[in-house]
Amino acid sequence: MKRLAVLFLFVGVMLSAQNNRVIYEYRFAPDSIKTDSLKTEWMYLDITKKGSKFYSKSTFESDSIVQESIKKQLASGTRNVSISRQRQGGEINYEVEKIYPDYKTYLIANIGNDAYKVLEDRKVSWKIFPEKKQLGEFKVQKATTDFAGRMWTAWFTTDVPIQDGPYKFSGLPGLIVEIYDQTGTHKMELKGLKKIQETKTDELNTQGKDIPFTRKKPLEVNRQQYVKQLKQYENDPVQGMRELLSRPNSKVKINMGGKEISDPAEILRAMEQNAKEEMARNNNKIEKQP
Repeated sequence: MKRLAVLFLFVGVMLSAQNNRVIYEYRFAPDSIKTDSLKTEWMYLDITKKGSKFYSKSTFESDSIVQESIKKQLASGTRNVSISRQRQGGEINYEVEKIYPDYKTYLIANIGNDAYKVLEDRKVSWKIFPEKKQLGEFKVQKATTDFAGRMWTAWFTTDVPIQDGPYKFSGLPGLIVEIYDQTGTHKMELKGLKKIQETKTDELNTQGKDIPFTRKKPLEVNRQQYVKQLKQYENDPVQGMRELLSRPNSKVKINMGGKEISDPAEILRAMEQNAKEEMARNNNKIEKQP
């Protein structure tokens, strides 16, 4: 009876609270060759009356530190802004927003130095099974879907009447407690829930400067346009930085692995090598077909 009391108390809080945070543990294998080498990322699904936002805790905190450093440098009147490319954790650098009540879904992601907001035009179609089980405090039911090149199995609970879940997944008659793909290389599991104050991300005022690696207002594109940009980036990952450095009076200094680089040619070489190595390491993306 005590466990049920805790569950019903939580459900009551979820229903009465305006803003809630669902915490997921995301375990994934970035490299399809090293499927036994899993990484862990703590992900937040922040829910309000208007919609939800799914993002990485570590990446958000790391980006916030960079933004604050840039703010202080700009406030000091410096002409050159130093940017650290060191990141403590934060393997996941995308966000997913859903707008209620129709659950219109957007992917917010960076390609090079540009940010994009991509409207998802593919519907997540679920097949619900009668199979049920207990996962922690929740009674859950099984559902499956084929999305973006992967077969997914989800376990959802109707005890929490929120038809949402991690990443782009929604539309089940309850909150998704656990979801994993057929290969076992992507799995998200609910680990915590709490009431929060509404958070707002302020856009950085760069005072007219085009500063790389900063959080920018994303350009809204359709999925086909986004895929085209992805392919262009894979062929030439430093195109955007090359264009930035070619502008008159453009001076960029970056910190990569503790080493400060200011020479444009050296910056491009280091960034191209880093980008290609990162693409090679991360070949098992959550969407096989973006």
